[in-house]
Amino acid sequence: MEETRSSSGEEKKLAADTAPTRVDFLVIQDYKENRRKCTVHPLAGTEGLEILRLGMPRPGEELVEIPSGILLEVAAPELVPADAELLGDGGGRLILLDATWVRLAPLGRRLCFESAPELHRRSLPGDFRTAYPRHSKLFEDPGGGLASVEAMFASTVILGAPRRELLREYRWAPDFLELNREAFIRYGWEES
Repeated sequence: MEETRSSSGEEKKLAADTAPTRVDFLVIQDYKENRRKCTVHPLAGTEGLEILRLGMPRPGEELVEIPSGILLEVAAPELVPADAELLGDGGGRLILLDATWVRLAPLGRRLCFESAPELHRRSLPGDFRTAYPRHSKLFEDPGGGLASVEAMFASTVILGAPRRELLREYRWAPDFLELNREAFIRYGWEES
């Protein structure tokens, strides 16, 4: 069944009515994610953020069940302000898979998405730009996509509950905020 999406003006009004006080996150991290380069690792212990780091895969291991919420993924319908209602009164979290592009598919195969009765798949609008300097020596860098912490912050802005503290340890935060200033303004957030 196709979801009906409201217009931009309607979305902003609905978002103002349904915006959560705080967007909480579940970050599922690949075991090969380099903690030294990881943009989420410095946020460990932040209220409303659970980081589940998976160990090395073992034959016969059970799949990790994904809870209800909004799963950020490429090629899903765009996240819009009205999606804040999907998180409802603490009824869900924003779920992010934290892995390199090449490790994303193997990480996804370790997860059970069918167990979440209310899992909504969304992507970030394509006009957001990363400030993270990606330079793979082995694989071609994708043209789009954000660092995990950038995606987390952008999501909170879109959903009407900006969490600036997510960027407190991010080395490229000033560049990211400047690169995306116009996009953030469109969603009603401007850094003072």
